[in-house]
Amino acid sequence: MSTENRAGAAMVLLYKSTSFDYVGKISLSSLMVEALRRELEEGDPEDQLIMHLRYVRRPDPRLADGPRTIHNLRSQIGRLGVIVSRAGETVVDREYPVRELLGPVLQHVVQQIDPDEQVWGFCLDHPSLGGLSLGRSTPEVEGTMDLNLRESRRSFTVRKVAEPPVPGVDPQELGIDAAGLGQVTVLLSGDTYDHLHEMKLSRRLEEGGFLLGKVLRVLAPDRARPADGDGEAADRYLVEINEVTSAEHAGAGALHFTFTGDSFREVNRRITASGEDRQLMGWYHTHLFSGKESGLSGIDVDLHLGTFRQPWQVAGLINLTGDERLLRFYARSGDSMRECEQWVRDDSGRYRRARAAVVDDR
Repeated sequence: MSTENRAGAAMVLLYKSTSFDYVGKISLSSLMVEALRRELEEGDPEDQLIMHLRYVRRPDPRLADGPRTIHNLRSQIGRLGVIVSRAGETVVDREYPVRELLGPVLQHVVQQIDPDEQVWGFCLDHPSLGGLSLGRSTPEVEGTMDLNLRESRRSFTVRKVAEPPVPGVDPQELGIDAAGLGQVTVLLSGDTYDHLHEMKLSRRLEEGGFLLGKVLRVLAPDRARPADGDGEAADRYLVEINEVTSAEHAGAGALHFTFTGDSFREVNRRITASGEDRQLMGWYHTHLFSGKESGLSGIDVDLHLGTFRQPWQVAGLINLTGDERLLRFYARSGDSMRECEQWVRDDSGRYRRARAAVVDDR
């Protein structure tokens, strides 16, 4: 059975892992023949199939069903119009969701390529689609509903849950001079520090996730404590990060990264399931094209200030420039963000300064 694709040399490009490493390409027409096998069963298998494709720009962020996570990295093209004729007779004339049409076939294909890899990406590739960037669309959050409080007759009350007290520590016990500390200081184990500098990260899409650990309040004489806006001595915090986990159910592109409610639900489930004394210390994400020294964007600052409400929660930023990687952390300072100092623990349990904070007035 041969096919003719009147729309041109359409291909499907395959990528694997959360960093979306390029694997190779497959003829779209060959995948279509497999996907439409039932519709094409009747007729002489020696007759040539003529296939016309129409790329429909209707976004579809939903994932293909199956045991593996497969992202449509050009989800702007969410549907395909397909016309297939054989011996002058039209046998298929229908518009399909891309994920429903190609998803089951790709599940089988990627199983053959690498049975251990659970995260994959694909995109339709054709000269007419060259202007569309790759991206991982923000998934739709399931199990939600819209509620109009003005129309509802039920009464709702919201109350703030009291935060547990933050335990104190004398930083001198850790080998840290309290007098020079800012409001928030990040503490990293050697393994966590190395992981952040060496973990595999995509060069095509921004990546991000969550920082887990615990927070300690600095115990030090009041004269060593910086004053807050009212002239009172402000609490200072040591943020100990001991786990870095990628965000699930998140969207991404070359210039953006987006959490969903399901991202937070999953990380909270992870924290609870661990049974350990750990908290959500903040988040991290990468920048790809903004330059090595660029800091948080305005969108990053707004996300942090609006979502991570604790004064000790931090935003990690990893700038990827060529083969270089710059790691920084920021914490809220009033209505803006300031860089935090980084200290790394050695094998004896003592800390050394890895990076002094650079003032950032964003």
